[in-house]
Formats: sequence, structure tokens, C-alpha cells
Amino acid sequence: MRSASFRSLVFILGVFAALPASGQVYPERIPSLVRVRAGQQGDRQRQNRGQNDRDAQTERTTRTVRVGANGELDVANIAGDVTISRGSGPDAIIEIVKTAHGQSVEDARTMLGMVQVEVTERNGRAEVRTRYPNGDEMRGANRRNLNVSVTFTITAPAGARITAHSISGNVSAHDLSGELTLESVSGNVIIMNGGRVAGAKSISGNVEITGADIDGALEASSVSGTVSGRRIKARQLSFTTVSGNLTIEDVDASRVELQAVSGNVDLIGTLSHGGRYTVSSHSARSR
Repeated sequence: MRSASFRSLVFILGVFAALPASGQVYPERIPSLVRVRAGQQGDRQRQNRGQNDRDAQTERTTRTVRVGANGELDVANIAGDVTISRGSGPDAIIEIVKTAHGQSVEDARTMLGMVQVEVTERNGRAEVRTRYPNGDEMRGANRRNLNVSVTFTITAPAGARITAHSISGNVSAHDLSGELTLESVSGNVIIMNGGRVAGAKSISGNVEITGADIDGALEASSVSGTVSGRRIKARQLSFTTVSGNLTIEDVDASRVELQAVSGNVDLIGTLSHGGRYTVSSHSARSR
């Protein structure tokens, strides 16, 4: 169990290290984000909306960037969902919705202006970054916290290479054939019909991959959540969870590694001829 805890810590630090410096986060907020599961987070947000919808303010913008058929799109968010699906043409279309809940309409409008989304593009690569004010900026504005979320709904070229992160929010990708790397700290990670999935990780949330054809290795993991994979073809699969169940169904791989520290492991379907399978669960059943 000590080694599992160490791996969990390394994974958490790895997710934060992957986030860009421009995506600023308050250190005092990180522990609470990690502890709150995606479902609990959604319940809290719905309660907050019910209490102060009258003082909520929303800002919607759309950006179009040319990444090309085989370009790269890198998205890093702080609080809010990221949804990416297949588009047409060489452009990525990014719909940005910022929502603030304040003590008054004016307070909510002020908070909206303090959170910025930066979009840059160069030579077939586009970066999208959510920027919250740092500590000095917060003190200068005489504020202690912000209740602002940002959601991204993106259509991208089918073959583009996609990297997407969110600290508190779900991350999903649909019908994309390019390389996908999706991560969340507190939220679910969902990939449907992903041609090449390099990695899918969550700390507090479920990871689900349905439909993938990979000429290489696929890694999927969660610290606190279920991990499931269906209709996947790859040379190697490595699925792990610390506290949650693993379910793998209809996979074709020469090597499969499934590990749950505290949870059930289910491998459903026909085993590959000559394949190697390593299945372990420390405090539940494997079948």
C-alpha cells in the first residue's frame, strides 16, 4: 500500500507539472479540488447556481485557429469542462463560455473580467490557456477568491494531435483519429472512437475509453475512480486504479496489465493468441 500511495503522489505531481505556467492556480485551492469527486463537484455547482443564478453573468466568445489536418492543439483549463469533437476543414473552432456567480450582478461582471482565456497559434500549433489572477493581482483588487468557471466546446480537424487538461472539470474527446492525451485532476476523462490514444488519466474521477486503434501502448489510470475500456486494439494496454474498479471488454492486445489496489478487475472477451496478461487486485476480486 505504501508503494501505491507513492505512485499516487507521483501521478498528482506529474499532472500539475504538465500544466503550463500561464495556467495559474492558487496553491491553497488545490487540496480541496483533489478531494472533491466529479459527482460531488457537480452537486455543489448545481446548488450554487440555484442560490445565486440571479447574480450570475455569462460571457461567450468564439475563436477560430488554423492548425491544419495534422496540426496540434493544446488546451489547459482550471475550473470547467473541456469537450472536443471532430470538425471539418483545417481549422479548430473554440467556443468559450465564462460564467461567474457573485454577490451582485456588478460583482459577477467584475470577476468575469479578471479571468482571461489566451489563445495563441504558430506554425500549425495552437495553445489555449485559462488564466486566473495571481496572488498580487487578487490583493490589488481586494479579493480573496473568485467564483468563475470556463468551459470549452471545441471542434478540431480529425487528425490533429490533441492534448487537454482540466484541474476541476471533465475532459472528453469524440471521433478523433489523431493522438489524444487527456487528463483531469477532479473530473471524468472520456474518449469515444479515438484513433490513437496516448494517455487518459484522472485523480478523482472515472476514465472511460470506447473504441480505439493504437499502433503502440495505451495507458489509462485513476487514483479514485473506475477505469474501463471497450473495443480497443493496441500492442500493449496498461490500466491502473488505486481506489476503483477496472473493466476491460473486447480488447485485442499482445500484452495487457491490469492493476487495482482497492477494487474489482473484470476482463471480458476472448484472449489474444500468445498474449500476456497480468491481472491483480490487492483487496478485491479479479476474474
